[in-house]
Amino acid sequence: MGFRGIKNRIFLQFWILFFLSMFFIDILVVFIFLEKTISRHIDQKKLSLMIACENQRPFNPGGQITGLLEEKNVISEGDRFFFAEDTETSIQRRQQNHPPDSLEKWVYQTLDSGQETTQKVGKTLGLFFLQHKAVIITYPVASEGKIIAAGGIESSLTEIYKDFRRIQKLAFIFVVINSFIFAFFGNHQLSRIYFRPLKRLAKRAETYEDEETLLFSVRKEDNEFSVLSSSLNKMLHRISDDKRVLKETIDSLKTANEELKKAQKDVIRAEKLATVGRLTSGIAHEIGNPIGIVLGYLDLLKQTDLAVSERSDFIDRSEKEITRINNIIRQLLDMSRSSAGEEKSISIHDLLQDLISVFGYQPAANRIVFESRFEASDDRVFADPDQLRQVFLNILLNAVDAVSGNGDDDSRITLVTGGISGHSNLPINPEGSFIKVTIEDNGPGIDSKNLPHIFDPFFTTKQTGKGTGLGLSVSFMIVEKLGGHITASGIEGQGAFFEVILPLATQPDCASIKSFDKQTDGYGKQNKR
Repeated sequence: MGFRGIKNRIFLQFWILFFLSMFFIDILVVFIFLEKTISRHIDQKKLSLMIACENQRPFNPGGQITGLLEEKNVISEGDRFFFAEDTETSIQRRQQNHPPDSLEKWVYQTLDSGQETTQKVGKTLGLFFLQHKAVIITYPVASEGKIIAAGGIESSLTEIYKDFRRIQKLAFIFVVINSFIFAFFGNHQLSRIYFRPLKRLAKRAETYEDEETLLFSVRKEDNEFSVLSSSLNKMLHRISDDKRVLKETIDSLKTANEELKKAQKDVIRAEKLATVGRLTSGIAHEIGNPIGIVLGYLDLLKQTDLAVSERSDFIDRSEKEITRINNIIRQLLDMSRSSAGEEKSISIHDLLQDLISVFGYQPAANRIVFESRFEASDDRVFADPDQLRQVFLNILLNAVDAVSGNGDDDSRITLVTGGISGHSNLPINPEGSFIKVTIEDNGPGIDSKNLPHIFDPFFTTKQTGKGTGLGLSVSFMIVEKLGGHITASGIEGQGAFFEVILPLATQPDCASIKSFDKQTDGYGKQNKR
């Protein structure tokens, strides 16, 4: 708890505040009384000087205090008295050089001017700093309107300062103790009025548990804290309501996310079946030819006059055609079969080569030259083989459709692979190792106004019924989900160019891509074009 430190600091500040205020008041009062005491002392000395001067009649030319004065204690012990008459001897003495603050000088000045004076002289340690050491008082003696003599007394003020310093020591002790008492009392009151309610509020907040209904309660005498408590309770109620709404929103988002995942899988599945359907329609004729050949050989085998060697030859030929049909059907089944969605390390080169062999059965691709340059030293990526096959199959189908309108000897599709290190368009491990697959055709190319929309869902330039418009969109989604990048480019009349970049499975950061996909709940990264 931090209240203990705050209380100590406030107590110290209270004490300093009270101490300084009382100390300054004490100094002010002491100086007022000191000045009054010095004034009374001067008045007493003036009266004593007047009595002493009047009692000098008849005058004692020696300037000494008479026995009468000593008996009456007119002049206090420690005071210095000087008396001068207006005689020839006095005139000679006044012409001598006297110190500026000497009693004799001021007495002779009074004798000359006829004016009594009061002058503070000297320096000594007073109460807190240097003050006047003594006071000189002069008095003129007149007879028949003429100044005939003058007397003066020099009285020390040090005893007054000593008395006040003793008093000030006691006053200082009183100020220290009194300021401590006031600070303690003020801190106690502040603690009772403010710190205790704060401590109760803090303790209540510390013991709060998530499922508990937190209520800040204070007493009525806690004044402003009742308002603070009410505000805190209202704030907590709003937080609780917002938390409940947030929880409901999260639950609904989870449900929507699961539905979106399911819809995403359904879209991929539907597009996959559509792609396989396009392949099947082209391969149906390819399957019909070997079936017709097999039926012909079966008719020949019904003849009874066949030699054993001819019969064996017809059986071998029929077996080869049936095996061909079986291979075609198996490849179609492999493409249409739903995988378990398990990601594993697969070879891009083997996958591309397998797809090229499939197009060998496609009548529309019979006259197309597939040129492959597999130059990547490492071609293994971590992905779902079924989904990755769908990516390249969609691109190749579009390429086949694009070049099928060319001349018989002018249809070419080029597949090139290569390794790259780092790619600025990839937010996940942009400095990692990747494989780049480029698929280029010499078809009519892509119109510049269609290029920005090439990966948009349901966007297609084909005739109605020839495509769903989801092939490239699904491919984009799959590649981005794998932590890769896919782009399309091309100039109208000069062919199309697709580039697919995928992270290699052998790099240590490949697992981070999979964890990123989990964090994004399967949505992958934002589409980039």
